[in-house]
Amino acid sequence: MITPAEREAMFARLRETRELVHHTIRGLSPEQFQYRPAPGRWSLAENLEHMALVEQRILAGLTRTLEQPPSPEKKSALTDEEIFQRVGRVLQPLTAPEYLRPTSRWPLANLLSEFDAARQRTMEFAATAAVSKELRQYFMPHPMFGELDCYQWFVLVAGHSERHCRQCEGVKSSAGFPR
Repeated sequence: MITPAEREAMFARLRETRELVHHTIRGLSPEQFQYRPAPGRWSLAENLEHMALVEQRILAGLTRTLEQPPSPEKKSALTDEEIFQRVGRVLQPLTAPEYLRPTSRWPLANLLSEFDAARQRTMEFAATAAVSKELRQYFMPHPMFGELDCYQWFVLVAGHSERHCRQCEGVKSSAGFPR
C-alpha cells in the first residue's frame, strides 16, 4: 500500500489544485471566460472543459488498469515530484489529442460543476483504490512520460490542473483580456 504520507500528499494536491481552479475562474464574466488571446489559443472556458475531459479519461483508464493483474517488477523512470513539476510547468504549448480538445460540449454555466464532479469522482476512486490496491504495482502508459504507476497518475491529474490554471493566468494577463 502507499504510505500515509503519500496518501496525504496525493489528496492534498488534488484538493489544492481543485481550489486553484476555483480561484482562477472566480468572478469572471461570460465575455472574460470565453476570451481567446489569439487564434489557436484556448479560452479559460476551453481550458476548464479540457481539464474535466482529461480527468474523466484518466479515471476511466485507472479503473481499467486496476482491474488487471499487478506488475510488481515494473518501476517508473520518473519520481512523483518530477511528474508534478513537469506536467505543471508551461514551457511550451502542447497539442491535445482530438478526443481531449474542447468542443463546447457543456454550457458555460455547467463547466465548473463538470470539473468538480470529475474531481469528486477522482478523489472517491483514489480513496477506495488507495486502501484496496497497491497503486505502485499497477502501470498505465503516458504518451510523454512513459509507464507511470497508478499513484503517479493521481499526482499527474493534480499537476495537469495546475498547468492549465497557469495557462489561464496567461490568458487573463494578455493585453486584450476584457476588463
